[in-house]
Amino acid sequence: MRWQTTAWMPVMEGMEDVFGSLNNLKQDIERMKFPMGTQDNPARTCNDLQLSQPDYPDGEYWIDPNQGCTGDAIQVFCNFTAGGETCIFPDKKSAGVRISNWPKETPGAWFSEFKRGKILNYVDMTESTIATVQMTFLKLLSSSARQNFTYICHQSVAWFDAKADSYDKALRFLGSNDEELSYDNNPFIKPLTDGCSLKQGYSKSVLEINTPRIDQLPIIDVMLNDFGESNQRFGFEVGPVCFLG
Repeated sequence: MRWQTTAWMPVMEGMEDVFGSLNNLKQDIERMKFPMGTQDNPARTCNDLQLSQPDYPDGEYWIDPNQGCTGDAIQVFCNFTAGGETCIFPDKKSAGVRISNWPKETPGAWFSEFKRGKILNYVDMTESTIATVQMTFLKLLSSSARQNFTYICHQSVAWFDAKADSYDKALRFLGSNDEELSYDNNPFIKPLTDGCSLKQGYSKSVLEINTPRIDQLPIIDVMLNDFGESNQRFGFEVGPVCFLG
């Protein structure tokens, strides 16, 4: 009996390891099926989180689109009111600029070419850079994306020029796929308001890009076309990019 007990001990220890691994796997599957949106139990997207936790309010949650190690999870804003959008914001230096007459700049130039300009960058809610692989998987898991751009103006056109009855001075955007987007090649850009079209004092125009072409967003640059006269001024605000799907 002593020999039999000794012989079985390695077998029982091996089975304990197997059962432990199976239990860990079960827990991992449960976390994937019912994510909590926390850093140690993130969802793939806000849409997945809403399906798992339908009573959650809009707010900041953790997601892990590539479902790898949770160490690279990112904190985003979940807009459940809009159907479970996953929203990522520009960093502080990309969020916009104050209204100015920009005397040292040339109309028709990209903002990144301005002395005070830059390529627009996006971060998670902790102000951390989002890994390329996470952004790629987020786009693969989405069916549409939208982003707003607000142009603040004084005697400066953003989209439609009512006095000239033309779009010749409309803003142009550079998408994250290096594709130019504007009135003449993209039907997914719509003005929500276009007060700048009248060129009467201070106003603003809000343009929304709402596209099934996920690779176009977020925008990374903007071309400004209507400034340079002494009475002209502009500034802008860059909104978050929100992925749905």
